[in-house]
Amino acid sequence: ESLKNANITGGCSTTPRLIYCPENSVTRAQMAVFLLKGIHGSAYIPPAVGVDTGFADVAVDHWAAAWIKQLAAEGITSGCGSGNYCPENSVTRAQMAIFLLNAKYGSAYTPPAAAGVFTDVPVGYWADQWIEQLAFEGITSGCGSGIYCPDADVTRAQMAVFLMRTFNP
Repeated sequence: ESLKNANITGGCSTTPRLIYCPENSVTRAQMAVFLLKGIHGSAYIPPAVGVDTGFADVAVDHWAAAWIKQLAAEGITSGCGSGNYCPENSVTRAQMAIFLLNAKYGSAYTPPAAAGVFTDVPVGYWADQWIEQLAFEGITSGCGSGIYCPDADVTRAQMAVFLMRTFNP
């Protein structure tokens, strides 16, 4: 409800009534919109796409093309590899840690070294320092019993908490 009241999302459907779909996974396309509205405010509209999105798998007429292109322009993402963005792929909790902190602090940000806070995120894990910084800032406490669940998809319910704690719109 806080995201709706802040005009960050209108939910996932309005027919037959407004619903949020809290257990659905967040796609990379949806995440682009969530993050840019978190950064710039609910009234933000990204610049027009132009002739190219910069990603081979995102057509200029894709519903989130302008959002995806702007997320890359701001240095928050470089895509999913090989010139693609993978707009319909789900976002994992490990990926979300990096996206959120890059959105909050900018693309030049690097969190401090990891110490091994979560038992399922050992020091040396590819996103360890990002995940631990998210916990240090109180944005997450993990998924229970000292674990973070880095490879689990982010649900829309979890995304709501992440956004509210990161940006407090």
